[in-house]
Amino acid sequence: MRRIETNNRFISRVGILFSATALSALFLFSAPPPDAQCRKARKTHVVKSGDSIAKIADYYGVSQRDLREMNKLKKGKPLRMGQELLIPNVLRVSGKKYKVQKGDTLASIGQKFNRAPKDIALANKLDPNTALPVGRVLVIPDKENAERYKPNDGAPAAIQFLRVRTGEREKLTLYNKFGALNKSAVQRLSFLARDHKTNKVKRLNTRLIYLIQKMSDHFDGKPIEIISGYRAQSSGNESQHAFGRALDFRVPGVSTKSVYQYCRQLPRTGCGYYPNDGFVHMDAREKKTFWVSK
Repeated sequence: MRRIETNNRFISRVGILFSATALSALFLFSAPPPDAQCRKARKTHVVKSGDSIAKIADYYGVSQRDLREMNKLKKGKPLRMGQELLIPNVLRVSGKKYKVQKGDTLASIGQKFNRAPKDIALANKLDPNTALPVGRVLVIPDKENAERYKPNDGAPAAIQFLRVRTGEREKLTLYNKFGALNKSAVQRLSFLARDHKTNKVKRLNTRLIYLIQKMSDHFDGKPIEIISGYRAQSSGNESQHAFGRALDFRVPGVSTKSVYQYCRQLPRTGCGYYPNDGFVHMDAREKKTFWVSK
């Protein structure tokens, strides 16, 4: 009898273990993987005959580079019919999305949003005289993209940058006396803000450059200490850092809270307050957003 009881207990335990294993397997097979969840939440495009990276990127108002990086496509690699592409949620230039309606022209859209038609055409890589296809997504650029940087008094001031992790320093004049971007200075700042793990460099977004200059001017030209800039994108995780649109930084001599409070005043800007880590996150995005890390 004892032997039979022992065998029954053993069979019972095996049954419990088998049931638990079966339930776990069922959960694993039924739950979509992280990439699938990410894919479901984001807009997708199914490749049709005649599609190309350039055509798809222009239609959705995103950059070709962002589209390729999001879908891990090598430059020049042809698309497959029926291939499903993820569409980045960041625009080619910072601004608003607008879907073309019947009867729209660049002039009528420009009047609606108080933008010059030529600036809308430039932001969307359009011939100013071209007809607009109904349904196409246009980027209505921020005024900061359409206009030059206008300092309060005199030429834009040079900014002293420090990359905290490496100790590298650069004093850069991001705009010339006419308010136009200094391309060589932007290249050097992009190198300073490179991915610290891979040393890969990505050119920083022009709207982010504008925000950095505004931040420095507001705090009387104080230095900007860079904690993190460009960060290479990990699988299934879209980040503003991955597109060169974000900077984690601090301003020496100014409280992190004060920096965060000013950041929140800037239009269409993402602002994160990290009091325990002593820095502020700032990024260029479509809709104003802010948060506090606990």
